Amino acid sequence: MSRRSPTVYAARILCVSVLAATAPRAQSDPQPEALPAGYRVETIATPKGVAFGVGGMDFADDGTLYCSTREGEVWTYVPASKQWHRFAEGLHEPLGVLVEQGTNRLFVMQRGELTELVDENGDGTADLFKTVCAAWGLTDNYHEYAFGLVRDAEGNFYGTLNTSLSWPGWAGSDRWDIGRVHDCKMGRAAQWRGWSFRITPEGEFQPWSCGLRSPCGIGMSPAGELFYTDNQGDWVATSGLHVLAKGRFHGHPSSLMDHPDYEGVDLNSIPVEKYGELRKLPAVWFPHGDLANSPGEPVFDTTGGAFGPFAGQIFCGDQSRSNVFRVVLDQVDGEYQGAAIDFADHLQSGIVRNRFAADGSLYLGQTGRGWGSRGPAKYGMQRIVWDGTTVPFSIHSIRLTKTGFDLRFTSPPDAARAVQAASYRIAHWGYLYRPEYGSPKVDRTEVAVSTAKLDADGVTVHLDLPTLATERVYEFTLDLGGADGGTLANRVAYYTLNRLRR
Repeated sequence: MSRRSPTVYAARILCVSVLAATAPRAQSDPQPEALPAGYRVETIATPKGVAFGVGGMDFADDGTLYCSTREGEVWTYVPASKQWHRFAEGLHEPLGVLVEQGTNRLFVMQRGELTELVDENGDGTADLFKTVCAAWGLTDNYHEYAFGLVRDAEGNFYGTLNTSLSWPGWAGSDRWDIGRVHDCKMGRAAQWRGWSFRITPEGEFQPWSCGLRSPCGIGMSPAGELFYTDNQGDWVATSGLHVLAKGRFHGHPSSLMDHPDYEGVDLNSIPVEKYGELRKLPAVWFPHGDLANSPGEPVFDTTGGAFGPFAGQIFCGDQSRSNVFRVVLDQVDGEYQGAAIDFADHLQSGIVRNRFAADGSLYLGQTGRGWGSRGPAKYGMQRIVWDGTTVPFSIHSIRLTKTGFDLRFTSPPDAARAVQAASYRIAHWGYLYRPEYGSPKVDRTEVAVSTAKLDADGVTVHLDLPTLATERVYEFTLDLGGADGGTLANRVAYYTLNRLRR
């Protein structure tokens, strides 16, 4: 299905006036409360008079940034000239943008469909909206978001679908009171809600995995592995990073209404414990209130070191906490688990979309709409830039060993402090799997470090613990300084231990 934009002529008239609708950036932008040494945050002025809540971001081959807004527009930004241009409008809360490299074809994830936007006459404004796929259900329930967008080497698209808000009597109506399992708050008022999906280059919709709740971000590793983040809520103890693989059940049972194996089955007849046996645990938990409340898309640092010493790691923003944190994956027994570490905290607004530019800087698309954000701005855009020389003293990564953990730093720690067990305060806890909203930290346990040894490389500390426990989050709080007197950036880290190393 193809259609002409009903607002294309208005857009053409407006485009001249918005090309330069930006204010110059202040010489000294406000910096967040927490940011590693050597990094700075620059605030990018967005078009004047536009509610610029970013829902999607991607770069074209020539460095042009395409941004979709939650208000239904797509804008382009040229970093060299700092100019914005409205490319399209009239979309339904697009929460994902993808630019096909080599051709610059533009795809947008709307609530009800995946759409290609085409500028047929070359005037810089989309005048043809082509439906690629619209095979999932949609009602007027405000919580039925559609998130995206990534694409694999074969040209398949991947995205995720939010469940419907459905607690009893919500909005004074029972019209969405469908698919609630064990009286949870979210349901499935339309088909394929709570699923991830694949769309082939020919537009065929293929359900991929189920049990998602509010999967705000999807990402792909350089090796083509799929990941998504889910937000804390019913059946979701705390937010986390999941590995997307075909056929998996991630824990929220409402989506099973569309699973062929559960056709005609009363989902409320299945015990909570049985769902717990079926679900695939997230690779990394994000402790609620400590690190992330509403995480966005996971983006891999593929800059090759242009963004500093964290190449290959995942960077993710959070809408509520207005921060950016790192995820360091650790493969154990062929499965991912790993650590989450805060990076930049107290930015100007909530962050659900981020992208690395060709120059190695990290662009942050921001929105505070919905549950609000700790940052005071309602929306906006910033970018984080590394100075290219300063190596901050920071936890680089955490790796599980057979007897404890290896903590690697970006630069040498103070050798005397590094080998003192008292420099490391460690605790661990579990989470409840239940239909109620979220979970407290269960059975929090303090653990004393048995020994701490500094490796010959000068940057890795081997910590031995008396015991290790699975399905726990390990919290590391460090009291260390750098060998050069530097202060440790983000001294707290969280490692999700799902399985032991053999």
